[in-house]
Amino acid sequence: MRILAVDDKAMPRKVLVRAIEEAQPDAEIVACASAGEVLARPDAGGFDVAFVDIDMPGMNGVALARELKRLNPHVNVIFATGFGEYMADAFALHSSGYLMKPITAADVAAELENLRFPPALLIDDRDGRLVVRCFGDFEVFSGGRAVAFERAKTKELLAYLVDRRGAVVPLREVEAAIWEEPVGGRGASGSYLRTLVADLRKTLEACGHADVVVRRRGVLGIDVRNVSCDYYDFLADDPLAVNAWHGEYMSQYSWAEATKASLLSKL
Repeated sequence: MRILAVDDKAMPRKVLVRAIEEAQPDAEIVACASAGEVLARPDAGGFDVAFVDIDMPGMNGVALARELKRLNPHVNVIFATGFGEYMADAFALHSSGYLMKPITAADVAAELENLRFPPALLIDDRDGRLVVRCFGDFEVFSGGRAVAFERAKTKELLAYLVDRRGAVVPLREVEAAIWEEPVGGRGASGSYLRTLVADLRKTLEACGHADVVVRRRGVLGIDVRNVSCDYYDFLADDPLAVNAWHGEYMSQYSWAEATKASLLSKL
């Protein structure tokens, strides 16, 4: 686990680092004194957890958290501060936690046990499967890196197929879901969906996962055996996936609300 500790004051920074070392002895810890020092690092987007002081000169901790989340949507930001008035801003950013100083090893351990995005779920693709994360925003990883999609709708197409859990879906149903009405119904050509299907296959082939998409005449699906997915693990009662569920599911897609409601009903 790679953990970032940011505080502009030397003594609180030392206390924070010592608490992290006691709570997570095997972690790789990087300590920084400012947001600028963090963002100047080439690996700024590569941390699993970031403990961030809020009240810092220049770019404060909330602004730094926004930048860290832009670089890595699944970084677990835990605000470490002596001030309570920033709590609303912290949770608006979907932070993983909020600690009041002085911070102890027990405080750190409790937060690391309840991360919004457990690192083991994010990067464990050693079995060669494509990693997809549905809790929070929908994200896709291959080889520990986020998969880049040329078109946002291509990514949404994959999200919809993941949501259907291996069921083969008529192309017209996909059309209706991701455009909220058939493409032809708004004067556009259904050929655009075929373009997205081709783009999806090309994207997955490029990262070595051509075996994920299942295409037959008029229908489309995924082979769930070739996908590692927190949603699927949650349904199988995997403890890590259950711990990762915080009531958010594919947050960027309105059609995912039905599945979210179904997941909430299981609690």
